[in-house]
Amino acid sequence: MKPFAFASYALYFLAGLVMTTVGSVMPQLLKHYELSYTDGGQLVFLSSVGFLLGVPFSALIMSRLSVQNALALACLTVTVSQLGIAALPPFGVVLLLNFINSFGAATVEVTVAALMMEVFVGRRAVVMSYLEVSFGLGALLMPIIASILIGNGVWSYSFFITGTLALLLAVVWKKIVYSQEGADVTEAADAAEAAPPQHLSRVGKGLLLSLFLLMIFMYSGIEGSLNNFLSSIFIDYVGTAQNYAALSIGVFWAAMVLGRLATGWIIRKVNYSRFLLASMLGSLVIWTVFIVSHSAIASFLLIPALGLTLSGIYSITMVYANHTFPGKARVVTSLVTGFAGIGGAVFPALVGYTMDRAAPAAALWLVAAYIAAYLLLLSTVIMSYRKRAAVALEQGIDSKIWK
Repeated sequence: MKPFAFASYALYFLAGLVMTTVGSVMPQLLKHYELSYTDGGQLVFLSSVGFLLGVPFSALIMSRLSVQNALALACLTVTVSQLGIAALPPFGVVLLLNFINSFGAATVEVTVAALMMEVFVGRRAVVMSYLEVSFGLGALLMPIIASILIGNGVWSYSFFITGTLALLLAVVWKKIVYSQEGADVTEAADAAEAAPPQHLSRVGKGLLLSLFLLMIFMYSGIEGSLNNFLSSIFIDYVGTAQNYAALSIGVFWAAMVLGRLATGWIIRKVNYSRFLLASMLGSLVIWTVFIVSHSAIASFLLIPALGLTLSGIYSITMVYANHTFPGKARVVTSLVTGFAGIGGAVFPALVGYTMDRAAPAAALWLVAAYIAAYLLLLSTVIMSYRKRAAVALEQGIDSKIWK
């Protein structure tokens, strides 16, 4: 299983590179085509639509092809689109290629995450934290590469790098031998978590699942907005130079990587709801301070702090949802990933529009509203669990399963 695991981590590393490439060079890309931030928001929106459509497609190809062939095909899709964008064709073609690129990236992420949820049942959060670290390393490295390339006037080479790596991984995955038997080991297990509600009606289950989907919807809007507009925010709101602004994403993702490394340890000791509540409360405080501060030094200190608090939100939200609905890993993971795609499509487009039509500060407060909305949804989930615990006590059911 080690080759399978490492090859899976490599795919998430590729996904991290791909998801931050456009954001790392967004100002240069828009300048090259003489476009506005609204156009940049549309680029991100269509990209996220491609990601969203790739989610059900991943389920289809997993049922038709082997895991190896499905992931190799997804990598080849990314290869073609990234190398095509590197050639800087007309902007309409860039829109199409970025759409196709996200389609392939969705197949990669959904396939790998669903398999991990199925195989590593007792250590989902730990394994997902490893995957997210791999993603974060990619997201960290790309802005650094982009900053160097921007300084040398060859920023479009960023797409060539990702395309080449995707081609290499397509070859690797054709040779991976994969088997689920004996893969679920007991080391580095998640912290003991209360059993999910056992007697919810179909409507109750649907409502609870909807809360999780809305949570991931909000979070992906936050992360997508930061991935694609953080460098632009540093230029227009903080007032830093372009090459330093590109590094802001790198600083953010460096903290995300460190935070995800820590998540693999913390989640062995802290349950899912407490972890998410503390993380998002911290994020809201930090982002609010960022908004009221216009100092470049303060901003570069606050952004890594924000990266630390946001680092484990996506993976633990996904794991929490899978824990709540046992035996539904492929369905829940696909839905979570799909709503992540919707959030990543809608909110960055709104942020780009707000930056063009209003002051940049308005876009920043919009992101703060996303964080507050996530907290409201999470609080509703927690209250739902507590309500079910009270009902269980009244009915004489062991209260430990409702903790």
